[in-house]
Amino acid sequence: AMSIAEPTRRWLLASARAALAEAIDRGDLFAPIGARPDDPVLEQPARVFVSWHDGPRLLGCIGALQPAESLAAAVRHYAVQAGLHDPRMGPMTPDQLVRADVEIAVLGPERELDARGVEAVAHALVPGQGGVILRHRHRRALFLPVVWEKLPSAVEFVDALCRKAGIIAPGDRAQVQAQVFEVESWSD
Repeated sequence: AMSIAEPTRRWLLASARAALAEAIDRGDLFAPIGARPDDPVLEQPARVFVSWHDGPRLLGCIGALQPAESLAAAVRHYAVQAGLHDPRMGPMTPDQLVRADVEIAVLGPERELDARGVEAVAHALVPGQGGVILRHRHRRALFLPVVWEKLPSAVEFVDALCRKAGIIAPGDRAQVQAQVFEVESWSD
């Protein structure tokens, strides 16, 4: 995965926060974000997820498997989407935004696991390492690596991914396949 320099990471976190503040008409909540780093990585296409947390509580998490036009634009876009439009949560309030931590995750390339079926996939995974995409036919679901903290067992992890994807029938569960990917993530 790309290794992103610390000043660029800090600028992207501030940019995410500013984008959501502007989207809720509270640009006054934060100081201006400072000069954009002269870092070409900001212009590179990137697959990004942004999540907002209040302590352990998730306030929103949205991103995409398709690369966005640039890392800088993707962070701003998904910061707003995750804060206001995550269908599992209500939109964040100004109070929540002031308290919340923001996390940015940049996805590396996927690697296909040589395994088929929930048992084989669970056996092939290394718990705690990387994100996972599980799929069968047109259904698929993704977990970022942070989910391993809640589901440290590979069997439970794969079972939860199946449920998220709506892959329920035993015959379908016997046919699932998976890809794994590294993630570079950081938060403020």
